Amino acid sequence: MNNSEQRKDTDVSPVESASMWMYLWDLADGGYAEVFARLKENRLDAISLASAYHAGKFLTPHNPKRKVVFLEDGTVYFRPRQELFGRVQPRVNSLVENGDDLAKTVREAEKAGLQVNAWVVCCHNTPLGTAYPDIACRNAFGDAVSHNLCPSHPDVRAYLRGVVRNVAEYGVGRIELEAMQFQPFVHGFHHEREGIALNPAMRFLLGLCFCPSCRARAAAAHVEIAKVLQFTKETLERFFEDERNVADRYASVSDLPEELFDAFHAWRRSVIVSLAGELQEAVNGTSTVLRPMATLDADYRVVIANDPAAVAQITGGVLALGYVKDGSALRAPLAELQRNISGKEIVAGFQVGLPESGGREEFADRMRVAREMGIRKFNFYNYGFIPHARLGWIREAVKSD
Repeated sequence: MNNSEQRKDTDVSPVESASMWMYLWDLADGGYAEVFARLKENRLDAISLASAYHAGKFLTPHNPKRKVVFLEDGTVYFRPRQELFGRVQPRVNSLVENGDDLAKTVREAEKAGLQVNAWVVCCHNTPLGTAYPDIACRNAFGDAVSHNLCPSHPDVRAYLRGVVRNVAEYGVGRIELEAMQFQPFVHGFHHEREGIALNPAMRFLLGLCFCPSCRARAAAAHVEIAKVLQFTKETLERFFEDERNVADRYASVSDLPEELFDAFHAWRRSVIVSLAGELQEAVNGTSTVLRPMATLDADYRVVIANDPAAVAQITGGVLALGYVKDGSALRAPLAELQRNISGKEIVAGFQVGLPESGGREEFADRMRVAREMGIRKFNFYNYGFIPHARLGWIREAVKSD
């Protein structure tokens, strides 16, 4: 074999798309032209702008105006068309009122030769769950879980249809859907506390929703949700009384009774798949594609009812969150996802920040593995959180061979 033939066997095709997750204040504070120029210098050709987002407290090391940002919770970063929404109306971020919004971002990005993708958080919204308590998930004890909107509820689904349709009308390339699923019990809520050692099975049971919408949908699907509710409540009460009562018997989600939970798991997945169908219908007729986020963790997929294979059949692809450190840990779950959604597009999302990314070598290793496996589109997290110098990791990783 000559040298040119050897290169053909070992080289991989160049990256088709490299997008940076970021926030509107990154652009408003840093300057649209300046930020876009910096991204292009580092071989990024798109941004994924948070367009509907939750609360947070963020350290922003290179922001010229502030180093700590407290987010306005549960707001949208565009001017909503009210007629697209029903009872649940979007809360608009103050940056929009000050003249910075998705429309301006699209205009300025076009001048710079960058594509704009929209990053939309779906079922995680504390202000809406508080203002409309009936749309929040309810646990086995009837407690409203305000930061988790129930994907079974028709008003939640109507709200999300309005958001994606409205965002698509701005001409974004794709809408990246985060939290388009049931949420887990633990989600980093303000001063979230537990005084008992919850194992994975108990955390799962605490996160289940038994709101009226879920119960009606499950009953219509001939799922015995009343029996699941009874088991969940009684098991948790026994655990709260003394962990030793059930902790050993039900340590993981897979230990829960199959005769109750197999059909229940399948029904929960069907709720999310049907929601994906409704959101896809909402953007039909536009040039925007949907890329719901997918976890590579098989156990966690059960917890949140994530079914990337079924969702990808509807949307044409998913955005896979490759939140592992070593490329070797990425290979097996990514290969499984590729088998399950054969022929559909996978966009890979990788951490660049520390300590999650592991470091420069680990980041480069993940990129190498993904490219060897045929991934050509990437998202990177997150512009505002990392020093400018770390953009060089991306520049080196996505350069043409």
